[in-house]
Amino acid sequence: MRSRPTVTTLTCAVALGAIACGGTSSRFSDVPAASDAGTKTTGNPGGDSGLFGIGPQGTSSPCVTSTADASLSNADLVLLLDRSGSMGDPSEGFDPTLKWIPVTAALDAFFTDPGSAGLASSLQFFPQGTDLTSVCSYAYGTPLVPLTPLTSATALVATIDATKPAGGTPTLPALQGAFTYAQQVAALHPQDKTVIVLATDGDPGFGIDGQYEEGCANNDIPHVAAVAQAAFTGSPSIPTYVIGVGPDLQNLDAIASAGGTVQATMVSVSDPAQTGTQFQAALDAIRTESLSCQLAIPPPPNGQQINADAVNVVLVDASGQQTVLTYSADCSNPSGWYYDDPTVPTSVELCTAACATARSDASGKVTLAFGCFTSGRTQ
Repeated sequence: MRSRPTVTTLTCAVALGAIACGGTSSRFSDVPAASDAGTKTTGNPGGDSGLFGIGPQGTSSPCVTSTADASLSNADLVLLLDRSGSMGDPSEGFDPTLKWIPVTAALDAFFTDPGSAGLASSLQFFPQGTDLTSVCSYAYGTPLVPLTPLTSATALVATIDATKPAGGTPTLPALQGAFTYAQQVAALHPQDKTVIVLATDGDPGFGIDGQYEEGCANNDIPHVAAVAQAAFTGSPSIPTYVIGVGPDLQNLDAIASAGGTVQATMVSVSDPAQTGTQFQAALDAIRTESLSCQLAIPPPPNGQQINADAVNVVLVDASGQQTVLTYSADCSNPSGWYYDDPTVPTSVELCTAACATARSDASGKVTLAFGCFTSGRTQ
């Protein structure tokens, strides 16, 4: 499991790609109470030059009255991958180059992509077991690879490369197990966003004596969707993303909809190169939705209100070099940031390029600086 940063007495300095601070201390609770940093004042906040509209040059600028180090949340993927024979078992008449090889190659690339910093993933394949009884009763809640940061994805890649497709599709017991494990992950890492990712090439079921049957009890779309719904409506809410590897898998939309992600992403299998590209794009989209660059603003002292014109976001890299980001309400400047509510803000959100920069430096940090006029913000 990933290590947690140390909570210090005054602030919680957090690596950009690290996990949010744990324990009972709030990472923002120690803004000096004696200061009215970032609170409503009768005059206009100034910058280094004392001129209205000039933001700070860094956290040590004279107009900065206080700072608070912030942490970027991470995302934990509970990945459930269909390894049924139709994914590419030659002994069952299926070509592995059409689905299995491009899908697993895309997973390997995603796991080792530097852009996946901030993500961790577990891995479970289904089916597991030697016969129908053991397949249906298998402990899918214990993944083959437990939650692992994607900065150290060796075990994930090795397990994928050592696995071959075979068997039926026990989606219900597999998703039930994934839900159980996801609840454990969410409890251990409450600061992270936990999501389930189900990738499959067909409806639940088994080919038995020439007929396609449920195989496992209640192994059908409605019951699988009910599990996804229970995960999404639970506390904490755990969404289920569904990737369908094949052209005619509209039944999977019911699972995704129940799991809070609207509809399944369908991956074409007409061309292996396109299959791999589309599968990785689906994973990239899940990464984008799951990895938030939202940072909570600490409450001001003595019940005062945040002055939205006197907050700045500063990226501090591993060498201590500081970059003051520009406010960009619509993210037309992708290296900027914006408020959740520009009138009564409670958090700031980094735009795409700023978020990528912040997450790329595991030894850096994000600092909120109060007191100076917000760089790029107009009244």
